[in-house]
Amino acid sequence: MASYAPEESGLNLMKITDESANTVAGNKSNTYFVQSDCVGGCRNENFSWSTGRLLDISPDGNELAYVSVMNNQWNVMVRKAGPQGTATQRTFRSVNDFSWGVDNKLYFGDMVDYNRIQVSSTDAHIGSIMRQLTSNNTDLNPILSNDGKKLYFTRVDKSGAFVWSYDLTNGALTSCCRGYNPYPIGEGSEEFICVRNSSFGTSELWLVNYEKGQETLILTDKNRGFSNPCISPDGEWILCQGNSKSSISKKNNLDIFVVKKDGTGFIQLTYHPSDDCSPVWSRDGKYIYFISSRANERDAFNIWKMRFDL
Repeated sequence: MASYAPEESGLNLMKITDESANTVAGNKSNTYFVQSDCVGGCRNENFSWSTGRLLDISPDGNELAYVSVMNNQWNVMVRKAGPQGTATQRTFRSVNDFSWGVDNKLYFGDMVDYNRIQVSSTDAHIGSIMRQLTSNNTDLNPILSNDGKKLYFTRVDKSGAFVWSYDLTNGALTSCCRGYNPYPIGEGSEEFICVRNSSFGTSELWLVNYEKGQETLILTDKNRGFSNPCISPDGEWILCQGNSKSSISKKNNLDIFVVKKDGTGFIQLTYHPSDDCSPVWSRDGKYIYFISSRANERDAFNIWKMRFDL
């Protein structure tokens, strides 16, 4: 029930949503290892978790979007980034995960049924028109490149999970590399961070430039897996979620970590025995928003905010 663990005393944690008025979806963890191409995990700790992106911030930094569960459907809600304010529903489908593009559109995995997910988009503020972008059986994790020209996403088929790009100008589809959870870096549209599940059962962070054919392992740990990378506004730090054994419960849960883009400076930020997941940066890089099931009787997820001083 505590709001923070002893190791978090300097984070200046602030609760943004209230579980009595908002139903926030979060990444669920499992106390057993699931072997899957798009599930984060660590076989050594027999621990795994879902990896959909469920929280994002508007291009101007003034609003948050999150996935809410209502009437047995997941949909994207938009609200002010502060602790007060109402939320407006912006999708009217069943959403797997989403991101907020620099063009002020919400790109999301549309769950047509339990066996089919396709990438679609809608305006973050106006109307309810939805544009379908892909039609494969399983397309998810959509995110727009920083120049707004290409949409990255994860496509799962018989060969496994691969990062693809969709050219918004001509509709061209390109298979970029093996992996999932892409997050673009730089001003162009050829480089990104992604997650790969290793042969020894650990989720790792990789830096990929698919046009140059360069792939670099950034973060790996035999006793920890990592997923949901998010690049800081200055391009120096990578936020991610991963497993950690709590000093309070002595059990694994999801926590938030940062590492520099070159793989140095690895730091664990949260230590609470509840799950902390789906981290995103504020636009000035001074704060981190994340989803957590801490500090309530039902282990319900809420949006939280913490200071980043490194």
